Amino acid sequence: MIKRVLPIVALVAVMLAVIPGSMSDALSQNGMRPEQQILQVPPPQPIVRQPAMKRYEALRVSPLDQNGARGILWNLQQYSSFAPGFEKVENIDGRYLFSSPHDPSAVFDIDARTGSFLLNYGLKRYSGEGSTKNLPSAAQAKELAWSYLGRTGYLPKNEEEMVLAGIGGLDLAVAKDGKTGGPYKKLVTVRFSRVLDGIPVQGPGSRIVVHLGQNGVMNAMIRNWLEVKAFSVRQKQQKSSKVIRRDIAERLSRIAGGAKEILDQNAVQVLYDDGLGIIEPAIYVTAVARYEGPGEKGVVDIPVDFYVPVLKSSKADFPFKKDRGIKSPGRDRRQTIRKEIRPMQTGGDGRSDMR
Repeated sequence: MIKRVLPIVALVAVMLAVIPGSMSDALSQNGMRPEQQILQVPPPQPIVRQPAMKRYEALRVSPLDQNGARGILWNLQQYSSFAPGFEKVENIDGRYLFSSPHDPSAVFDIDARTGSFLLNYGLKRYSGEGSTKNLPSAAQAKELAWSYLGRTGYLPKNEEEMVLAGIGGLDLAVAKDGKTGGPYKKLVTVRFSRVLDGIPVQGPGSRIVVHLGQNGVMNAMIRNWLEVKAFSVRQKQQKSSKVIRRDIAERLSRIAGGAKEILDQNAVQVLYDDGLGIIEPAIYVTAVARYEGPGEKGVVDIPVDFYVPVLKSSKADFPFKKDRGIKSPGRDRRQTIRKEIRPMQTGGDGRSDMR
C-alpha cells in the first residue's frame, strides 16, 4: 500500500492550479541602510530605444454565466478519454470553480469576465509508483498540444503570435515506509508564450500550458490568452531613460534591503501582460542580491526580478501595485495554500513546469 501518495498528489495539483506567471519580487521589502551603496547603475545609454511603441487592450467579450462556463467544460471533456465528474460548482469572486468529489486534485477554474481558465483532470490516476507508460517525446508533445488546442478551438486567432516557451514535465516522488521512491516521470508539459511585433510578452497572461499523460492524452490545460487590439504610444507618453533608471534604483533599494551588494544586474525591454486585459511596455530587471551568510557560510546569493513600467500613466496591474480587489484567473485562497511545496523541475530551461 503506497502511503502519503494522494496528499502529495493533491498538493501538486494545488500548485498546478496556481497561475503565478507574474514574476513577483524575490525578496521581502526591507528598508535600505543609508550607508549602503548597492545599486550598480548600468552604462548611460538609453534603456528605451524605440521612439514609437505599442500598448494592447483585450477585446471585449460577453461575461459567462454558469451554463456558459459548464458548456466550455463540456466541450473540453469531449477531447479526453478520461474526464472525472465535476459535480460541484462554486462562484468565487467572478469565477466559476468546478470540482470533483472523487479526486480533490481535479478542478476547472474559469474567469467569467475573460474566459481564461485552468482545467486539471486530476492526478489520482498517476499516483502509483513507477513512471507513466507511453509518454510522448518532446517533438510529439509539441504537435499533440498544438493539435488539442486546434481541435478544442483554443488556438490564438493569429497563430504566429504563439511561440514554444519550453517542454518539461512533472516528476513525482513517493514516500513509503520512511523511504522515498522515484522520482517517477508522470506528465510531459508544453508551454507556449507570446510575441507581439517581435517583442516577448511576459506576465500571468499570454500563456498556454498543456500537460500530457499516458499515450499523449491531455490531462490538464491552462489558457490565459486574450485577443487584443494595439494602440500606438507616443514618445511623450513614455518615461525618459533617466526616470526609468531612478525607478529601478528605488525598486532595488526596497526589495534588496540588507544586501552587501547587487550582482549581475540586467535590464531588458519586454511587454508585460497582467492577465486582466492590459499589455504594456516594461523593463524587466534581473539581479542577484548578495547577503552575509549565517555563521561560517560566507555569503548567500538570492535572485531578484521585477518589472518597471515604461509608460507615465500605466493601466496594467503590475506585481508591485497594491491589491485592487481583482484576482488573477485561477487564484483564490484555497489554491494558494501550501505554495511552498514545489514540483520537481525537469524542463531544460530550469523553470517550473507548473507555471
